[in-house]
Parts: sequence; structure tokens; C-alpha cells
Amino acid sequence: MLTLGRASESGAVVDAFEGKLILKKKQAKIPIECMSFYINEMNVKCFEKRASGVYYPGRGPPGFMLWGLPPIRRSTPLPVDRGPDMLDRVRHSIEKYSLLPRGVTVLTGVSGGPDSMALLHALWKLAPEQDWRVVAIHVNHLLRGKESEEDERYVRSRCREWGIPCQVERVDVTARVREKGGNRQAVARDLRYEAFRRAVMSYRAKHLALAHQADDQVETILMRLIRGAAPMSMAGIPRSRSWRGIRIVRPLLDVFREEVESYCDEHRLSPRLDQSNRSRRYTRNRVRLDLIPQLLQYNPRAKEALLQFTRIAEDEESFWKEVVGETAVKVILSRSEEEIVLDAEALTALDIALQRRLIKLILNCLVENETTEANLHAVEQVRRLAGQSDPSARVNLPGGAGAEREYRLLRVFRTFPDPPDPVRISPGSYPLAVPGETGDFPFSGCFRARIESRPIPPEEFNGRYAVFDADVLRFPLHIRSRQPGDRLQPKGLGGTKKVKDILIDAKVPRRLREELPLVLSGEEIVWIPGVVRSEAALVTKDTRRFLYLEWKADSPKESVFPIPPPSQSGEP
Repeated sequence: MLTLGRASESGAVVDAFEGKLILKKKQAKIPIECMSFYINEMNVKCFEKRASGVYYPGRGPPGFMLWGLPPIRRSTPLPVDRGPDMLDRVRHSIEKYSLLPRGVTVLTGVSGGPDSMALLHALWKLAPEQDWRVVAIHVNHLLRGKESEEDERYVRSRCREWGIPCQVERVDVTARVREKGGNRQAVARDLRYEAFRRAVMSYRAKHLALAHQADDQVETILMRLIRGAAPMSMAGIPRSRSWRGIRIVRPLLDVFREEVESYCDEHRLSPRLDQSNRSRRYTRNRVRLDLIPQLLQYNPRAKEALLQFTRIAEDEESFWKEVVGETAVKVILSRSEEEIVLDAEALTALDIALQRRLIKLILNCLVENETTEANLHAVEQVRRLAGQSDPSARVNLPGGAGAEREYRLLRVFRTFPDPPDPVRISPGSYPLAVPGETGDFPFSGCFRARIESRPIPPEEFNGRYAVFDADVLRFPLHIRSRQPGDRLQPKGLGGTKKVKDILIDAKVPRRLREELPLVLSGEEIVWIPGVVRSEAALVTKDTRRFLYLEWKADSPKESVFPIPPPSQSGEP
């Protein structure tokens, strides 16, 4: 019988039996609920090692502290009981979360370390009952000299022993960094995933299994918290996600590192050990080696608590995804592989929490084929851009992406194009055929002109159009781009106005202003297609000949062009 400690004036006694701590409730004079909660959750990490073989009592829940009694001497720590063995837990996880269907080819990323070797062995063991074809893919990054070569030989040897096909890809991380720069770990990750993709394609597979386990999840969450991640990032490493048409699955996310190592020992896998994992040069290593042991002093089950936190966050994010998906339909105006266009006003009208989640969804959609997700800083950059007063601004985002504001439009690009050089239409004018079609000029579109003796219903026109009294206009009509000092008398204004100001008021994006054709009668500007017509040659009851001008743009960019519809810009 072991006396653990004292709370206030009371003592609490437990038995040590078959490696478990059993609370003797009748001998405890403190609140039983408090004590039983602590003891039931207890494992070897409840003790803090002060010297070899000596363990002192740790802390319990708030208001309950163990102290003042001699230390407990044990030759070995109390075992950690985490339930079913690892193989059963992997099987359960795959079935519970539908990670791998029966009968599929499963590419498995294998470095040769404990995690990936345990995963490969487990999938190999489960393959007969699931009718899987298991294939190993090993990526040699050529970073650790002789050790990298030995890793490769080890993986090849194990795969031959188990009859598992093995594809080895060699990527030169150092050469790529020298050539293009960048963070070495990030470059290695990108090259590794490209190698995974090549292997998946060569075996015509659709599933890639990776060996991230529960400790990796805990470390990831702590790193995100330290860096200031958004709440939606707290779901951590996803169990399953799509990447370039490949389903990436992680069957070990519920298995802790010590369980993996025990599995390797049990099956005598003798995995390779990467000494760089002990280097405090990398943030993840410092979190694992320094921060987590300190957290365990405050709560011996800190890792389990953080893992539970990620599961709750994952459940809540599933709900949010549905809400965000419904909202996206109302805010997104157009989408392509390279660009998503949003209504900035509709976005900023949303609750701030919904704004952040929608922007993150959009950024992740655009980088769906990449290996990293959008971070909070990128989300906030886009959100501020949408809400700022400057109607024409742009921001650069990580990974070469970007966002640009054009009045009420917010464009988010997967690869940010360089700011376009202003389009300069060659000086001079181009005659407009009346009647007939005109399209042999630098403008992206064509004009069609027709003269009628009666009005024509608007539904007969597919493009933007305007109608004039043909007997009042001065012919020939001609077309040119805008010039400094151009003025026009808009219909109903009663005076002239600078064309520049008209385009700004109409919220025409700056990059498009030089591309707009202006129609002139003599020296007078009578129409800017899709923007405004002038007071010239208005149709009246005395009009006998109706001139209809129709403009059809070639470029799809006018599909989200923030200018009035034809009914507001053309007909009388």
C-alpha cells in the first residue's frame, strides 16, 4: 500500500496492483469526487522524476495538491494503459473514419523511421483482410550523406522481406535551395510531395497513407498556438484530405509515439533513427524536447487534453464548413482554377468570424493542389483589403498568391500576376461601319451597327447597346481610346464631365480603362459602351431612322465588370 500525499489535514491511500492505482475511498477524508477523478486519470506521468529511480508526487486538480511525504521508490515506471494494441486501433481508425476502402492500392510514405515503418507493417498485416495492395514510396532527400543511403537500403530490405513493392525517389534539396532559395524544410516537403505524386501516378493509385501520429498532432497544435493561428486551424493535421486528385490519409493520428515505439519493439522492426530529430535548431524539435515536458509538469495528461481539443475543434469545423459553403454561394461571383472573384461589400457585411472562415476556405481552394494551408496572417490580409477605403489595392500572399481590390470586387489569385502594363491603344481613330460590323482594331470585341425605321425590342440584343437618331448624328462615326482631357455630356446631366471622372464614378477598374472604346460623332464622344451615352442624338417622337450600336466584348472579364447593365447604359 502506498501513501501518495496529504490534502489539508486529510490523507488519501491507494493500492498498487498490477500496475494500476486503486483508490481506497473509505480511507480518504477529502472530497471523493476530486480524488477519484485524479487517480482514475493517473499514469506514470503523474510523477516527476527527481533522481534515478525516484518519483515524487505531482499535482492534481485545482485545490488538491500532494506533498510532504517520502518519495516512492520503484525500479520501473508504472505502465501506460492506452487500450487496445496499435494494430487494432489502426484498423478501428480506418473503419471509423472511412480512410481506406476495400480493394484499393495504398501508397505508403516510408522514411525508415519508427512511425512510417510501424504504419507500413500495420497496413501490410491488415492487407489480406482488406484486399489492399500496399506499396512503399521512399524519398531520399540526399541531406544526410551516408545516413540517407543507409535509410534507403533499410527500406528496400524490409520491403523485399515483406514482399511489398517499393519505389525510391531521389531529390536534391540542397541543389533546389541553391537554385531557387527558400526554407530547406519547406523545399524538402515540396519535393517529397511531388515524389509522392509521381509514385501514385505510376501505380495508378488514389490513396496515399502518411505516418503522422498523435504526438505530431500535439506538436502541430502547440506550434500553431505559438505562432498565433486562427481557431479554425486548431483542428490540426487532417485525417483525410484531397490533394491533386489524391486522397491523403493518416491512420496513426490516434496513436502516441511510445505506442509506435512499443509496436516496433514487439515486431522487431529495428527502424532507422534520424539524429536531426534531436537538434534544437528546428522549432518542432524544441516544442517536443523542451515545451511538452514542461507542460506535463502542469498536467500529466496534457497531450491527451490537447488531442481532445483538436477533436472538438474538428467536429466544430465540420459544422462551420456547411455554414461557410452556404454563404460562399452568396458572396462568390465567379471562380476558375487561377482566380476567385468575390463581392467585397457582401463579404464585409458578414460577421467577422464568418469572414475569416470564408476567406480561409477560398485561399485553401486556390492552393488545394499545394502542400500547405493558408495561415491567419494571410486571412487577415485579405479581410483588411476587402474592408479598406482604397478601391484599388493589392496584397501579396504566401506561396506567390495574392489578392486585389477593384471597387466592389475582390479578386484572389492562386498565382499573383504581375501588375499589368497599362494597355495603350495606338493613337488615331478607326472608322465604324454603318450599317455593318467593325472588329478590325486593337479593342477586344466588335461593333455591330444597324439602321431601322422603327424601335427594336431590347431582347434582340446580346451585348451592350445604345440607340441614336441617325438623322441628327454627324457621319462617319469613328472609334478611339480615351485621351487626356476628354469630356462628355452624360444623358440627363445638363453639362459636361471628364471621361476620367465618369469611369471612376462607374467603378471601372483602372486596368480596364484604357481598353474601353469610345464612339465619336465628329469630335463629340457620344457613347462609352456599358458605361454611359451622351445627350447627343436622343431618340424623340419625331425620329424616323433609328441607329442601333451594339458592342460585344471578346474577353470574359466583363462577366464580373462592375458597370451598369445595358438597360441603364444604352437605350433611351
